[in-house]
Amino acid sequence: MQAIRNYPRAVLRDCRAALQSFARNRAALVALIVLMLPWWALIFLRADFDWLSTFGGAAGIALTYWWLSRSGGLPAPTVKYPRAESLFAFALILIWIGWRIGICGKYFPFLPANFVCFKNLTFEIVPKVIEQVIVPIVVLFILGYRWCAQGLDLNWRAWWISSFALIGLLGYGAWTHWNDLPKFGESAVEYFFAAGLPEEVLFRALLLTRLEAWWRNGAWALLGSSIIFGLVHLPINFFVFTARDLNEAWLTALTFQMGMGAVFAFAYQRARNVWTLAVAHALVNAA
Repeated sequence: MQAIRNYPRAVLRDCRAALQSFARNRAALVALIVLMLPWWALIFLRADFDWLSTFGGAAGIALTYWWLSRSGGLPAPTVKYPRAESLFAFALILIWIGWRIGICGKYFPFLPANFVCFKNLTFEIVPKVIEQVIVPIVVLFILGYRWCAQGLDLNWRAWWISSFALIGLLGYGAWTHWNDLPKFGESAVEYFFAAGLPEEVLFRALLLTRLEAWWRNGAWALLGSSIIFGLVHLPINFFVFTARDLNEAWLTALTFQMGMGAVFAFAYQRARNVWTLAVAHALVNAA
């Protein structure tokens, strides 16, 4: 009983300590301001406030990860060649941007006449898994990084830290898709391979950790990887999600996608595990 009574005090104490630490971290303050500015702009660019639910959901996911890891995040893995490995991640990202522009813009002559650029197995999902999952894992294995160093081990602490977020996302997805739960499940599996696993391997397990080692600052690495994550979505935003509206493509990239990139980066810094984040990522997209 005494432990139960002391728990709220412990939470308040941890909140105070976290806020004090955050206030002393200039890089974290700058990162928060940069991440918040595009959302702030929506007040003037949107006629309604429907976007607040999306913003609140992202903030809620980050809060649950902080709450269940108040003892602190796990240390970043030791990186052997920070700059070279960061450039390797950048190269993979640029290759993917070029590929996605080519298939979504239908610039490649080998595409079938009836090709649709979104969750296409042959031209999108399979190449993405090869380029963003298999290639990085194999290259890092050759460099001497094993499963734990790549965030691919079975980390029970990470599953506990992720548990509230995963339960909440699963419940929200089931609620919004109550009339067709099998479709929600199918969509979650598709997004796991089309977005969750490849993007968590490339942008969090590889890019984020290498930027942490190269820049020697977790907040700058979080901001940098989040901006890149948002910008990488510009082609799919332009060609598919916003029907070639460039303004909307940019706005979506700088709000929802950059914001979720920051949330997943923060979550990865707390859990250091790809699998939990890949599942959460898939549920966010499917919901």
